[in-house]
Amino acid sequence: MCTRAVSGLAHYLEREGLPTTAIVLIRAHAALIAPPRALSVPFELGRPFGAPNEPDFQRRVLVDALSLLERTDGPLLVDFPDGPPQPDADLAAWTAPIAAEPQPGDAGALADAVKSEIESLQPLRDQWVREHGGRQLDRITSFSQGDIVDLIQGYTRDQSTENPMPAFPPERTVKYAADDLKHFYYMAGLSKPGRITDIELDNWFFGETLAGELLLRLKAALLVSNDTDLKSFGERSLVSSHQAHRTPQG
Repeated sequence: MCTRAVSGLAHYLEREGLPTTAIVLIRAHAALIAPPRALSVPFELGRPFGAPNEPDFQRRVLVDALSLLERTDGPLLVDFPDGPPQPDADLAAWTAPIAAEPQPGDAGALADAVKSEIESLQPLRDQWVREHGGRQLDRITSFSQGDIVDLIQGYTRDQSTENPMPAFPPERTVKYAADDLKHFYYMAGLSKPGRITDIELDNWFFGETLAGELLLRLKAALLVSNDTDLKSFGERSLVSSHQAHRTPQG
């Protein structure tokens, strides 16, 4: 639930006599609503307890948030003092499985290049699946990776492209397809040894892969679309907020 919704809901619960505390990721939004008690954390969106696989650190965050229930001098907006733990220096540095430099060119040429890139990453993606007991982060849709590339290329050229998942609105179809593509790459990247953060993984995907370039071109096309729902999706959801500074190379 978003920061504003959590902060607003807390006021309603308090009126019913239920003490509340919250963990918020966007401090400015919480400050506007002034929740009864909230712990503001400096982590990336989607990570309210900080880095994954850090139970002692996550416990600290939770304890700090719950400790606010002991106070009655609200509204309170308290800052958590630390950032997430940094990777262990003793671990080998993660290296990207590929370093494909996005090149200018027409959409058809880029789509073919992305398909070749996917083919080269397939063994790494399959390795990650084997190492995780068959778990797959992709397969949200039933499309092959090649079909996803063609779909994204199609919506980049023409936002009135036929929706291959008519049970969903076009923006939802594009989101599912784009998520499938990103998750394929993330599994391939995570198969490499070493420790990497979510932001570093996105830096690799959007900064060094041709698939990242493909999604950046799609975003650029959606931002000028006449379809307001696709345009809104392009503005808010297609590219991670910490990658919003990137623009397509082609």
